[in-house]
Amino acid sequence: MSNTEMNPVFTNAVRQMLIATVQNAPRVRRRWRWRLGGGMLVGLTLVTGSVALAAGVFSPPGSPIDTQLGNMVTATRTGTATIYLGPAPATATDLSLSLTCLSVGTFSFPNGSSASCSAADLSTTPPSDGPTSEVVPLSPGVDSVTITTSANATWTLQAMYVNQVTTSWGVNAKGETYGVMNQQGTPDLIAADQGGTSGYIKSSDVNCASGPKPTSPAQALEWQSAHQNQSVSIPLYQSDGTTVIGGFILGSTGPNIRIVPLSSLGLNC
Repeated sequence: MSNTEMNPVFTNAVRQMLIATVQNAPRVRRRWRWRLGGGMLVGLTLVTGSVALAAGVFSPPGSPIDTQLGNMVTATRTGTATIYLGPAPATATDLSLSLTCLSVGTFSFPNGSSASCSAADLSTTPPSDGPTSEVVPLSPGVDSVTITTSANATWTLQAMYVNQVTTSWGVNAKGETYGVMNQQGTPDLIAADQGGTSGYIKSSDVNCASGPKPTSPAQALEWQSAHQNQSVSIPLYQSDGTTVIGGFILGSTGPNIRIVPLSSLGLNC
C-alpha cells in the first residue's frame, strides 16, 4: 500500500473532521474552517470516524469498527463534571461518547475536541445538529470521563466502553489505496461525500488546492488575498480513481463565494 505525504497543517486539520455517513451510528456534523499551508481558508466534508457496517451503507475501507462492551452509562449534569463508568472490560480500547447539549454553552471532551450550542441550535426538538459524538482512546486504569464546560452549561452524556478495530484500506487496480484517513495515515483516495453522493477524492488534488508552500508570511498573505471568497472544485471519483461521479467543493458555498476548478489555479502539482 502507498501512503501519500500531505501538507502537515492541512492533514492535522482534516483529522479533526468528523461526519459519520452510516445509519445506526453516532453522528456529528461540524463546520470547520482552517488555514492551509498556502494561506487559503477552506472547509471539507470527509468521511471519517467510527462506523457500523450495514447492508447498502457506504462504509469506506479503513473505517474503525466499534464493538460495544458492557452497558451504556447515561448521565445529565450542569457545568464541568466527571462521570464514573465502572471498571473497564479487559478488551476495551476506547470510550464512545455522545453528548447532547441542553443549554447554550461550550463542551469539551478529554481528547481536546469541543462542541458549542447556541440558542438557534436549541430552537428545535430535538436540536437540529443532534448529539456530538467522539471516540476517545482509553488510558490504562481510567474508569471515568470528564466533560469540561462553560459556566452553568447543562448536558446529557451517553458513554460506553468499546473495542475498536481499524479495517484496512482498499487497493484499486492501479495500486492506489482508498478509504478514510486514520492512524495509518492518508490514502491516495480519501472517502468523501458531496450532497449525498459518496465517493473518493484524490489526496494529491486536495493538497494541491492548498497552494504552493509559502516561503514567507508575506507570500502566504498574498496567496490568501488573491483567493479570498473562493472555493475550489475537484473531481469526486469511484474507488478506481478514474471514473468521475461528480464534483467535490473544497471550501464553503454561498452567494458571495466563487467556485473555481482546480485546473484554473495554474498550479503545477
